[in-house]
Amino acid sequence: MSSCQEPPPSKDNNQQLLLNFPTDPASFDPRAVRLQRDLTLMKQLYEGLMRLDAQGAPQLALAEKIEISNDLLTYSFTLREAFWSNGDPISAEDFKRSWQEALDPSFACDYAYMLYPIKNGRQIREGKLPVDSLGVTVLAPNLLTIQLESPTPYFLELTAFPTFFPVHQKPKTQVYNGPFTLKTWEPQRELILEKNPTYWDCSSVALVGITLSIIADSGTEGLLFEKNQLDWLGQPLSAPLIPEIMEKMKNDKQLHSYSIDGTFWLNFNTDAPPFNQVKFRKAFSYAVHRAALIEHILQGHQIPATGVVPPSLSSHHQPYFEDGNVTYARLLFEEALQELGSTTLSPITLKYSPSVRNTKIVQFLQDEWRKAFGIEVKLEALELHVHRTHLKQGHYQIATGEWVADYHDPLAFLEIFKWREGVNITNWNQDGYNQLLDRSRCEIDPLQRKELLSQAEHILIDAMPILPLYHYAFDYVKKDNVKDVVLSPLGTADFKWARKL
Repeated sequence: MSSCQEPPPSKDNNQQLLLNFPTDPASFDPRAVRLQRDLTLMKQLYEGLMRLDAQGAPQLALAEKIEISNDLLTYSFTLREAFWSNGDPISAEDFKRSWQEALDPSFACDYAYMLYPIKNGRQIREGKLPVDSLGVTVLAPNLLTIQLESPTPYFLELTAFPTFFPVHQKPKTQVYNGPFTLKTWEPQRELILEKNPTYWDCSSVALVGITLSIIADSGTEGLLFEKNQLDWLGQPLSAPLIPEIMEKMKNDKQLHSYSIDGTFWLNFNTDAPPFNQVKFRKAFSYAVHRAALIEHILQGHQIPATGVVPPSLSSHHQPYFEDGNVTYARLLFEEALQELGSTTLSPITLKYSPSVRNTKIVQFLQDEWRKAFGIEVKLEALELHVHRTHLKQGHYQIATGEWVADYHDPLAFLEIFKWREGVNITNWNQDGYNQLLDRSRCEIDPLQRKELLSQAEHILIDAMPILPLYHYAFDYVKKDNVKDVVLSPLGTADFKWARKL
């Protein structure tokens, strides 16, 4: 096992980064987390075959060499010599076993579908095939071959996602393979990471460690930043900056922002009145002034959304509909009422999880619909876990929702609304839409594939099972001496190359 060469020390010899983590991690198993902040933490503790660079492109990590077949269905990875933090060698078998476990129907893995491009992955998760039928072959301790179901242009990028990270054969022991290891964890108080001396590329890691204070209150977080007890404030680790802090940081010219491949929307329950009628769905959507929401409520660098796919991934560069078209919205609303044989709309309830941001958004929407249609919409706040449960069980009329891409491709959004994919909680289904997505999976020509996905988004927005509001931008402030943090459009951060001057 090779020793780690230390990088040159900084001028102040202080390479401990001070960050905030609003809650305790959901898990230390990279296959069992789903929130952006937990995914960020996993990227510090673990590594996969590839790692995304500052441009978001996959680069060799635990893989030293890759060979791809001409039909784009077979990927062969040669692993570099690398070790777990307890000194055990990292092997091809670690990957195979970890992926099989993640796909086992009994394993709690929200992102199991990320492994579906691998041959038989979906059938294993659905309990139709045994885990040993997964299209992964270990040819040698350092040689891994993967068979895909169909060509997957973004497959190398997927291998940089935490669901694809290997875990040690004794997962309950605290053994890691990333730039950092977990030194201590005091629940509801603090996490301390330290540089991993067994990491294969530890000479590139400048930080000696990362201290993550667990603070839920945004005001307290802001005070600690002002007292130099935190180096970073805001996303992706913390909650969105509260308006008071954002305005102050804007005035002080300290506010930073970066675009995210994410969209905030409202889900319509298309199985239940009144939103089983597309005209009601469109009326509620067209009546919203998204630009005003961003300017007066969010006050960040978000982009109004009239589609589901963010601009960075979309080939459609014109709005699908006019933002805040109240006149047309009222016309559709009246037509929908007539088709119901009614002059009034039964009471509507909008469910949401009560963060500071969400509360302001739903109050804005409540006022928009009151002005447009003369109706009152009841707001019902639910704790996040309860909110998600209500959505999955269909116990809602209209509810807040959002998505950040897991990989840089329109499918990361469009697949959500495919029938019975597990995350399509709107219950909307359209055969033509599903067929276009299926055809795109088999299409090798990138231009033709892009066209198929564009057609699918047209169908989706015309049916309006969701009300798109805005595309994300993450706002944050940091100390001037913090450099080289890699911020991913996928909503995570990487501190492997970070340093303090």
